[in-house]
Amino acid sequence: MVGCGVLLGSGITAIPTGQAASTYADTLRSQRAQLVAQLAALEPVKNSASESLSQAERAFASAQTQLLASQKQLTALNAHLLALNGQIADDEATIAKAKQQLGVLTRQSYESTATNSWVAAVLSSTTFSQAMDRLAGTSHVAEQVKNLQAKLRAKEQAIVQAKSELQTDVATSTGLEEQLAQNSNGLLLMVQQRNAAFQSASGPARDLAAQIANLDQQLAAASAPPPASGSVPASGSVPASVPNSGSCGDHFSYGQCTWYVASRRCIPWSGNARDWFYQAQRYGYPVGHSPQPGAAVVFWPGGDGASSVGHVGFVEAVGPAAGVPAGQFKMSEMNFAGNGGGWDRVSNRILPDNSSGIQGFIYSK
Repeated sequence: MVGCGVLLGSGITAIPTGQAASTYADTLRSQRAQLVAQLAALEPVKNSASESLSQAERAFASAQTQLLASQKQLTALNAHLLALNGQIADDEATIAKAKQQLGVLTRQSYESTATNSWVAAVLSSTTFSQAMDRLAGTSHVAEQVKNLQAKLRAKEQAIVQAKSELQTDVATSTGLEEQLAQNSNGLLLMVQQRNAAFQSASGPARDLAAQIANLDQQLAAASAPPPASGSVPASGSVPASVPNSGSCGDHFSYGQCTWYVASRRCIPWSGNARDWFYQAQRYGYPVGHSPQPGAAVVFWPGGDGASSVGHVGFVEAVGPAAGVPAGQFKMSEMNFAGNGGGWDRVSNRILPDNSSGIQGFIYSK
């Protein structure tokens, strides 16, 4: 989330008094109402641009996920193809050796079965057993030739088929990867274009918000009671308490978490969100560590998603209540990155009462 509670630079000039002060305040309120109306008119355009940007970002993220999966699959296929090529090289060496052996066996079979050689082999035998052995050897050589021929044919066919199938898979995956890469590049361009459109739509809204925040500061200054005649506040003294019925003048930067809470209840102090818990005690506001409806919840810097300047929210309900379990509470907040929130956006969360990110709660007087 972005920082909460940074005050705008004051552009306040001398504040009129008496009837002039009332007229001055009415003028400021009129100007503020006009600016708020202009800001509200810009909201649909800004929200539409924001939604278009979110859709493009989601589509790009999905395309990137598919592309990474395709690249991973292609890497695995290439590794398999490399291993198969090595196996093919080994098998081809084996086949070449087997073919040499087949040639030798074929010659032996031919020589053994040729009429003259066969007759000579039998007639040259000195015993009947030797003659039978030579005849059996001739038959064995012929069977070896047949078996080796069948084995070689099966081996060659299996290699050709495996390589063809794997090359087809690699070609398919390569084409898919190229298509996904093109889609991803196109979606990235879309994200950039829609982000530019969102920034263009948000710029005027930010300018109006800054003007509204400046008017809020001037209204707060115009509404502050003048000090007693001749009195000078002591350094570091705490001003008199302000009634806590709704907002008592919002002098925080528009769209921030501090601005939102100060628009829901009286916050007479200033400073970043991380300063609120101690500021409240200085101003005499009761604090504690149990949620109550209407209380301001203060988070430690970095706690539960807070930034380095802290974060604050407004307690809407305490469990057990509708949609809120016992031991938990529901809060509303502005300028929080999660749950669809953000600058000038109100979002809601349900948290445990004893969440470690919570510094404490500021109650009403």
